Amino acid sequence: MSELKYENRIVAFIDILGFAETINKTDKDGNEQISILSKAFLRIRELLGIDEPDEDVAPTREITQFSDSIVVSFAVNEDKEFKFLLEELLHLQIELLKYDILIRGGIYYGSLVHNDKLLFGPALVKAYRLENEAANSPRIILPKSINEFVAVKNIEKLIANDEDDFFYLDYFDCWNLELIFPSDAAYVEHMMRLKTKISKGLKTQKPGIYSKYGWMKSKWNKTIKKYKTAKELKKMKQNEATELYEFFVNEKPIVTSM
Repeated sequence: MSELKYENRIVAFIDILGFAETINKTDKDGNEQISILSKAFLRIRELLGIDEPDEDVAPTREITQFSDSIVVSFAVNEDKEFKFLLEELLHLQIELLKYDILIRGGIYYGSLVHNDKLLFGPALVKAYRLENEAANSPRIILPKSINEFVAVKNIEKLIANDEDDFFYLDYFDCWNLELIFPSDAAYVEHMMRLKTKISKGLKTQKPGIYSKYGWMKSKWNKTIKKYKTAKELKKMKQNEATELYEFFVNEKPIVTSM
């Protein structure tokens, strides 16, 4: 074996929320839950190109999946790969909602060994700590300092700045992402799926879980309020975005408390 050396890599650590509970359901509810979980994991593999990598994927990319966690990394000089990764992870968040699954994660950078047999390094520890200690809610976050480590370009539609000053992948205000939503109707369906998930989650009596859905509620409400203004509604009418217009003009913010 050749001598191993750390490489400067971008790394994303992604975790499926409530995985233990989901696994317990497969034991209690039988084949239906097993089928749903199997389809979700296969969709993860498809979207991330684990079995059949996309032709645009950087040659330095490595992916490791174990239990409820996924790690993706690549060399920092792969500028296009960074945007591609963000698009994939945002798409993954949106798709897994169809299986009633939420994820969170952290994206960091630094020294890492990652191949088909080994995975370790300070960058992985930092990405894991971001996910475990800072992400808190169902969001994938990245620090602003990542701008100093990789040439971040044309990702404004993918991320938003949160109150704690982390960037996060915005799966709420994202109707203009044609690669993910082939039609306005697809985005409206996504928003209604989010509303159902949030409303159900807010019924919990567990403060820790409630805070996660409270974060989602605030982002959902913020998106509704943004596009409910006369200026934005006028744009939709002018662009003949009828389904978007009807959705935003009629939808109201989620109102609930513990």
